[in-house]
Amino acid sequence: MNGKFQFAARMLKSRWFVVVAAIWIQCCSGSSYNFGIYSQSIKVALGYDQMHLDTLASFKDIGSNVGVMSGLVFDQIPPWGVLIIGALQSGFGYLMMWLSVTGRISPPALWQMCLYMFLSANGQTYFNTATVVTCVQNFPRSRGIIIGLMKGFLGLSGAILTQVYHAIYADEPSSFLFMLMWLPSAMSLLWMFVIRPVSSPKRGNENRNLYLISAIALVLAAYLMTLIIIENTVTLSHVVSLITCSICALVLLAPLGVVYKSESEDAKAQAASSNSSPYSSSSSLPPSLTPSLTQPLLRGESSSRLPVSVQVVVNPPEPQSERTGPKVVYSESEGDMSIPESIVENPAERVKPHRGEDHTFTEAVAKADFWLLFVAMACGMGSGLTAIDNMGQIGASLGYSTQKVGTFISLLSIWNFLGRLGFGTVSEVCLHRYRIARPVFLALTQATMSVGHLMIATAFPGSLYVGSVVIGLCYGAQWSLMPAITSEIFGLMRFGTLYNTITIASPLGAYYLSVQVAGHIYDYEARQERITAPAVNTVGLGFLRWFKSGELLCHGPHCFRLTFIIMAAVSFFGCLVCLILVARTRKFYARVVYARLESQRIEKQEQERGLQAA
Repeated sequence: MNGKFQFAARMLKSRWFVVVAAIWIQCCSGSSYNFGIYSQSIKVALGYDQMHLDTLASFKDIGSNVGVMSGLVFDQIPPWGVLIIGALQSGFGYLMMWLSVTGRISPPALWQMCLYMFLSANGQTYFNTATVVTCVQNFPRSRGIIIGLMKGFLGLSGAILTQVYHAIYADEPSSFLFMLMWLPSAMSLLWMFVIRPVSSPKRGNENRNLYLISAIALVLAAYLMTLIIIENTVTLSHVVSLITCSICALVLLAPLGVVYKSESEDAKAQAASSNSSPYSSSSSLPPSLTPSLTQPLLRGESSSRLPVSVQVVVNPPEPQSERTGPKVVYSESEGDMSIPESIVENPAERVKPHRGEDHTFTEAVAKADFWLLFVAMACGMGSGLTAIDNMGQIGASLGYSTQKVGTFISLLSIWNFLGRLGFGTVSEVCLHRYRIARPVFLALTQATMSVGHLMIATAFPGSLYVGSVVIGLCYGAQWSLMPAITSEIFGLMRFGTLYNTITIASPLGAYYLSVQVAGHIYDYEARQERITAPAVNTVGLGFLRWFKSGELLCHGPHCFRLTFIIMAAVSFFGCLVCLILVARTRKFYARVVYARLESQRIEKQEQERGLQAA
């Protein structure tokens, strides 16, 4: 019995359980995707018109995408502190909105509601930063798959939260705000001490276990997709909603089996190693005295916050008290000697980092690679978010029924998830096996998204379904590729801050394309038609537009054709920017990333030989 308790404690302390806890937090962190459920109750309760509601939605998008502060905070305090800040901020924002909508406090001014919306949406960036960055640090060799998993479950969170809402509160839109007030905060506080860097020996094939979790995610996505289709066809009773939500919870518990499997294998490997020679079969010296090519010194692999770079230890390790000076390391990226910033007495002496080495924030923003990635994301994510936010209006203008529009809008979250998970995994496999750099995939998604925009612009039968699938997949893919590329080029020391800064490109691009392009073109076409119509309610994932009686409406493919042609051109321009980034980083991937992967492959083979000899 004592052995079982020890093994259970081992599971709870493992880096695999960190991944599972992070998944559970991410599943409750996508509240911004559910704006369509509670926005109508805000509009009715507070007497807002469409302009007010669009303003509120804009602050929601800004808050959920601008996570620079969460990255800066993560650089200074442990992950659990970041989760506490996110829980307090998100909980406070949704609490104030719930109190306002239910009349428990006097109606706030619009600027106050915008502040509450910004705080609640921005709180999820703290959850996202703490989970994603920590898991990448724990699994630096599989960062593409890890980021795809984290971003994928975040993409599914909107559908998951909807199932929980139907199970607990039935159809009370104002209660959805109350659920968002306590559920994400409670989940993050419950597991906040689990989310931490974990030092662990690299035994076995960690990608195999990550693929198992990915398979579970795919099962969950298929299950949710089936539920969405059924719910848009028939009305489910509250009892059935409770059952379907319980099944969803059981699927989310399945990754615990991967934790058990991994720790069982590690325990057996440790037992076999303890019965053999205390030193590696490939050397007569202890591993600590054998010069070798090492992995980046991450918090997941070392207890210190040393900068991340591929290093060869030149000076043999000595007790700290006996060291007479800083340890000199060899940087593979350019072949020069440099001294880690964390042990340089005068930071001014720090050598400017090369690609693959740790960059500070100011060092990164001074590089052309940073701005190429930023512009590419403004084009790709901006045009994708604009299309997603306006899908409801597009469907209505093309004459689709409300039921059909609701179905493909709900399914967008599934395509978004598949893009995040699929391209995170595919890019990792192609990087390891075929030496295809991730920026190549980023350029591919931009070009494919351009094709998706053109499909919708043509307005041929079924084009909206096909186009929404293409745009959803490519939009989700960019959310997994961008963080991985950022970590590879600029290192992990300021990863949270840098990738959250690049994320700002998404709402900036979407604001310009939505307001300055799509809005103006739609209004112009509507005035040309000079049609007034009764109320029509069309719902998109992000923005909602209610065209009240007397307002201009536009019907037909011409309403958005020019908009999508422009967005196709913008996406294609983003593809060209990505190709420039591919050309600039080609030698870096060849000399550093691929060389590191080869050294890891050789190291893994040596470990397997050692286990076989034991």
